[in-house]
Amino acid sequence: METNLPIYKWENFEFLVDVENNSVRETSNPRNTYSMFQMNDLGKEGYSFEHYDESTGKSFMVDLPPLVTLDPNGMALKYNKSVEEIQGSSDFEVMVDQDLLKKRISSGQLPTITIADSIFYADARIDLLRPKDDFSTLGIRFDDLDDYYVVETNTYAFPYNPRTHEIGKLDYENITEYPKDLLFVEIPDVKVLDPVGWNRRNGWPETDDLKWVGLKLEFDAKIVPWKQTGIDDLITENRLKKPIQKAVKAQENSFKNKRGPKL
Repeated sequence: METNLPIYKWENFEFLVDVENNSVRETSNPRNTYSMFQMNDLGKEGYSFEHYDESTGKSFMVDLPPLVTLDPNGMALKYNKSVEEIQGSSDFEVMVDQDLLKKRISSGQLPTITIADSIFYADARIDLLRPKDDFSTLGIRFDDLDDYYVVETNTYAFPYNPRTHEIGKLDYENITEYPKDLLFVEIPDVKVLDPVGWNRRNGWPETDDLKWVGLKLEFDAKIVPWKQTGIDDLITENRLKKPIQKAVKAQENSFKNKRGPKL
């Protein structure tokens, strides 16, 4: 509960430490909330962030100890460990599964995602979702999924062809029913699927932001029913247009037939 959150005192300021949301906020002014993601990560030393004090009109650099020091009980509860288990560990060692990290970096194991019973390798370094058992296609480029990115959920939501293992093609101008040979799927953003590969591709440290992004090696795509995709309005619109299009085409054909042979 909010009232049970530990308080960190720094000089004349007090901050509530919210491990669950990875943030701290000033007790006297909750509007001053600071995400750990936006702080300077000092490794085992903790974090630092700039705090603006409205009463004095001055900014201060606040030094924050590691979360395992500030709230060991909260960290143990959040990451399903005992307090004894996390003693002497860094935030990184608690927040990132070290066994998975070893598999990903030392053994080179790529993350996988299952899309409609087909397994894909998520390889951000080469910008590809590669089908595990289909060598007839390169798969799906993450760059091609940019058009299907949903900011609110940090996911890609797109039509998928389970036969070709590629992005499905929809005829938006003429679609009048749910596609029978396509599925609509939702998958995590590339940085969530393969954060290590993403860092390598961009020339950043391999473990950059892993504490906040997380590390998994197995994912499952969400299959979204077509009726929940918002396509119904488009189908209705196209159905209403169809009789008009037929009438226009019939009129054009009639006009062509009435024209005599060319001299």
